Amino acid sequence: MLVAGFPLFKVLYDQLPEKSQICAILILPIWKFGAKHLIIRASRELEDFIPEIVALSADFVSSLFVAVCISTSSSLYLAAGFIIVDVGQSMLEFREVQDNANVLLSLHQERRQSKEYLGIKNPIKASESDSLLTTMLAVTRNPSSYNIRSLSSARLRACLPHPITQDQEKALNHLEDSGVYTSNTSRRSPSERKIRVSSAITVPEPSDITSKTGSESSEREQKSKQLVVQSLQLLFHCEYLVLVEYVECIVPLVYVIYKSVAEQLPNICYFPGGAGNWGVSAVVNVLISAILEIGSLVMLNIVLQRKFSFSPIYQLAFVLETQIMTVQTKLLITILVLLQYQLEHLGVDFSFRFQWLHQ
Repeated sequence: MLVAGFPLFKVLYDQLPEKSQICAILILPIWKFGAKHLIIRASRELEDFIPEIVALSADFVSSLFVAVCISTSSSLYLAAGFIIVDVGQSMLEFREVQDNANVLLSLHQERRQSKEYLGIKNPIKASESDSLLTTMLAVTRNPSSYNIRSLSSARLRACLPHPITQDQEKALNHLEDSGVYTSNTSRRSPSERKIRVSSAITVPEPSDITSKTGSESSEREQKSKQLVVQSLQLLFHCEYLVLVEYVECIVPLVYVIYKSVAEQLPNICYFPGGAGNWGVSAVVNVLISAILEIGSLVMLNIVLQRKFSFSPIYQLAFVLETQIMTVQTKLLITILVLLQYQLEHLGVDFSFRFQWLHQ
């Protein structure tokens, strides 16, 4: 549907007068928003792959459309409008991550300042050994030490298995036997599949424990659960965001290379407009867009590195390594299909005149 929608949207864009093409800038984010939610709903059984699926479908097609429109636009204001809207969408996504990060930083800071933590940890080594990822790994690997009885909103195993070692398999089996995490075989409603902070499960306290101690224990459990769930949300959002930035970085570069090579080939005369339409101004417009996207990726990496001492580049590398066949197949097929559809000898006539029928 997304692949078929790209030519349709491009045809409508070309048919509009130049002054009315600004409407495409407003329609594109709406289409992109709807496409994302449709894809998420269709792939809800593959929770771990949703960032990759969405980024390499809706965001990829949207980025390619923006690159094509920027390169063919004769209006500097129209090209600038596409770039501004794209940067604005990136800022909104950054803001969503920022809101999640603020909640997480607050929880992490409370834990570091707690009397229990200060009594266990050496203050000199605390800043070195208690990064967010270190804390999250410690809680998830040994939840009982942090008074966590249930993490119903977190799933232990991936929806599709990854290759792991025997020691890792034993560790997963041990955590699975503890009953803290949600079983993969259990059926959950779509609303339950969303990562969210769930309320603590009420467990009868022993009679010899005071109500104050029970209240403190329940509060520690709740804060530990919030820390884990908010951390998982942040990692999920960061994985999606870094994949989007990666796609928006490579699409303009691939398009520039493709058009520069196609301009030197004999079959360029079969493209709309023929030869000579790919000039310096078109290349500059697309490269400016690519530079801005690269800047967004660098900024995302710097912000997360300073706040949480982890780099989303590692998440990007993990996706590209573990899902290399899926990623490369989608990129190759989508690029070949969408960038070739305008060739005349493929039987496409977007003028809808079909002159060959009258010959």
